[in-house]
Amino acid sequence: MKRLTRRRFLALGGAAVATGVIVGSSSSLALRRLQVISIANPLEDYPNRDWEKVYRDQYGYDDSFTWVCSPNDTHACRLRAFTRNGIVTRIEQNYDVDRYTDLLGNKATAHWNPRGCEKGLTMHRRVYGPYRLQHPMLRQGWKQWADDGFPELTAENRDKYMFTARGQDTFVRLSWDEVYDYVTRGMIAIAESYSGDEGAQRLEAEGYQPEMIEAMQGAGTRTFKLRGGMGLLGVIGKYGMYRFSNMLALLDGHVRGIDPDEALGGRNWSNYTWHGDQAPGHPFVHGLQTSDCDFNDLRNSRLHIQCGKNLVENKMPENHFFNELMERGGKIVTIAPEYSPPATKSDYWIPVRPGISDTSLFLAVTKIIMDRGLHDEAFVKSFTDFPLLVRTDNLKRLRADEVFAGYKLGLSSDGPSFALHGLKQEQYEQLGDFVVFDQKSDSLKAITRDEVGERMTQAGLDPALEFKEKVKLTDGSEVEVMTLWNMYEVHLKDYDLDTVHEITGAPKELIERLAEDIATIKPVAIHIGEGVNHWFHATLHNRATYLPLMLTGNIGQPGAGCHTWAGNYKAALFQSAPWSGPGFKGWVAEDPLKPNLDPKASGKDVVVKGHAKDEEPAYWDHGDKALIVETPRDGRKNFTGKTHMPTPTKVMWFNNVNIINNAKWAYGLIK
Repeated sequence: MKRLTRRRFLALGGAAVATGVIVGSSSSLALRRLQVISIANPLEDYPNRDWEKVYRDQYGYDDSFTWVCSPNDTHACRLRAFTRNGIVTRIEQNYDVDRYTDLLGNKATAHWNPRGCEKGLTMHRRVYGPYRLQHPMLRQGWKQWADDGFPELTAENRDKYMFTARGQDTFVRLSWDEVYDYVTRGMIAIAESYSGDEGAQRLEAEGYQPEMIEAMQGAGTRTFKLRGGMGLLGVIGKYGMYRFSNMLALLDGHVRGIDPDEALGGRNWSNYTWHGDQAPGHPFVHGLQTSDCDFNDLRNSRLHIQCGKNLVENKMPENHFFNELMERGGKIVTIAPEYSPPATKSDYWIPVRPGISDTSLFLAVTKIIMDRGLHDEAFVKSFTDFPLLVRTDNLKRLRADEVFAGYKLGLSSDGPSFALHGLKQEQYEQLGDFVVFDQKSDSLKAITRDEVGERMTQAGLDPALEFKEKVKLTDGSEVEVMTLWNMYEVHLKDYDLDTVHEITGAPKELIERLAEDIATIKPVAIHIGEGVNHWFHATLHNRATYLPLMLTGNIGQPGAGCHTWAGNYKAALFQSAPWSGPGFKGWVAEDPLKPNLDPKASGKDVVVKGHAKDEEPAYWDHGDKALIVETPRDGRKNFTGKTHMPTPTKVMWFNNVNIINNAKWAYGLIK
């Protein structure tokens, strides 16, 4: 056989390019021309299309149904699941937001489509996945402790039953009836162990603070902590934990042998604050729990600022509104230590050091706006407390009855404070009315909480933003007063550009650019994330983010405001009404001693009595103790107070949540 060289192979290959070749192995190289096949329409004459059946079968289905996906994101997306042989094979967006209505016939527009994200579209993989628990399991050591009659958990017994090494223990599979029996016997034993004087002595020996033990009021059930995780995602099932907590009064009455009406239930652990959803500084600013917009409002902003938030990778069902913000020409600014996903989509990114940096940055922006006269003076006068006078001796607002002899409170009973906000007369008497320096009359004037916006104009008031003088009080004394505007001028002296650049590491030119943008672009929205609310200085941070918006009139308008990450509650929460009964409370706090067992009963016939008490899990997270400190000068100081005093934790029962995942002292808890 003649050797086929590379040169000869390439020559033969080049000659055969036009017709195609087959290289055979024989005593000599054989080349054979292939017949050219001409097919006018491949869809009609393609030789074999059976392979397409594989793909068609993948998308074939017997039936389908719609369902609402409500994971932690709270978006309540309506999706469609497709089934074969009763098994869900895939899930898709349903594109029907504009077609379904609520009970009153209200419906949204098609702009809400598409709904859903990868979490919902892969839900069936979790349902059918190998890691889903399909039966109850009990820790082996705990089961042995129960089988031995729940002996007292001394240090020796804690080791014996592996309470000190839970993660190294094994789990035992039980039937539902068996696990119900174990849980019931365990709860009875724990309630008995920690009830009454004997239980208090046992807890004291374990090192619990006397104030926490006193808060139990002798009820062992007060050591039971229950939590319906993200309950708005399924009020009946998830908030059923709180209903059970209220029903624990039956156990307390049984254990202590007391009047059932005096029996106490468990403690209800919070959701909103523990997750960090609650922005603690928001109530300081506007009196509401928090401010949240629905994310369709994103497209209305002209300047969008993200601080500690990631709308590229999170809030996925709604981030098409974030895309619309970009399509409409909105400017995007991201403030973050790292070049994050939203930073890649921003007009400019302001890098800051982790921690208190962004708080200082917003105070610097506030100072620039005030110093350079970039504020919206009419809005600041009409809708903020900057013009109110404050006493410099006690740093409290100057009250009208301190200045004007015989002053009578000026709020109307049919005004918004009483009629809409629910202000009570005794609360109003404590708050009183305030004082401004009126530029029209060149004198001090009383102002009520209702006199804002047009109401202030109708009252003929034109309050000064800058005023600092001594005023004479009705008791004959004099006191120096100044406006809140003047007080902020003093406070913000520490936040000049050079200082804030040193604190934050942010470029000075970008800090100035942000201040100029907030002052010249409307509407402006600042979106802060859950992580910010976890910091100990979160209250200060939240308040600092509001200041530039208050100064520039970016409050109360579409596309404007300061909002947290936690909104978009698409699911309804049934409220109380005179015609319907106690609503939500009728479910979580129906009197367990007087249950209404009639399935056709009206909600008005449900009797409500709260036996449980709310509690913040952060105390358990902080070593299961209240914030009580022994001080050198003042002795024992109780910073927690009575209203929020926790109790010792002996039972934790929660659903739909990874409570350790939110813990700030996770190492101590796991250890």
